[in-house]
Amino acid sequence: MGSATLIMQVKLQRRHSMTSVHYQENMARKSIFGRLIKVVILLLISLGLYLFAIDFPIYALFEPQSAGWIFWVSYANNLILPFAFYFFLCLGEQWLKTWRVRALIAFAIPILLELGQLFYYRFSTERYVGSFDPLDIVMEIIGVGLAVLIERRVFAKFFKNW
Repeated sequence: MGSATLIMQVKLQRRHSMTSVHYQENMARKSIFGRLIKVVILLLISLGLYLFAIDFPIYALFEPQSAGWIFWVSYANNLILPFAFYFFLCLGEQWLKTWRVRALIAFAIPILLELGQLFYYRFSTERYVGSFDPLDIVMEIIGVGLAVLIERRVFAKFFKNW
C-alpha cells in the first residue's frame, strides 16, 4: 500500500508539473503578444502624431491670422510633440520604470529647448531658432499631462497588461 500511494503521488506531481509548464508557456505567449500589441500602439501614437504635426498642414484650413491659425502655428506643436514623445518614451519602460520618470524626461527636453531659445540670442545671432514664449512651456505641461492621464487612466483600464 505504501508504494502504491507513493507511485500515485509521483504521477500527480508529474501531471501538475506538466500543466504548470504548459501554463507558463501559454502565459509567456500571451505576454509576448500583449507586449507586441503595446509596442504597436505606442509606435502608432508617437510616430503618427509626430508625422501629423510635422507633415499635415492643418493651418491651411484656417484663415491666416485667425485664432485657429495662430493656435496651430504657435502652440499646437508644443502640445502634440511632448504628448507623442511621452508615448515614445513608454517603449523604454524596461529602463524608465515609472510614469514619473518618463514624464520628467518628456517635459525636460522641450523645456531645455525653450530655454535655449531664450538664451540663444545672447550668444549668437547667426540663425533663427525660434522665439521664447512662456505659453510654450504651459502647452508642453498640458501635453505631457494629457499623455500621462491617457496612459494611466484609459490604456490601463482597457488593456490588462498595460
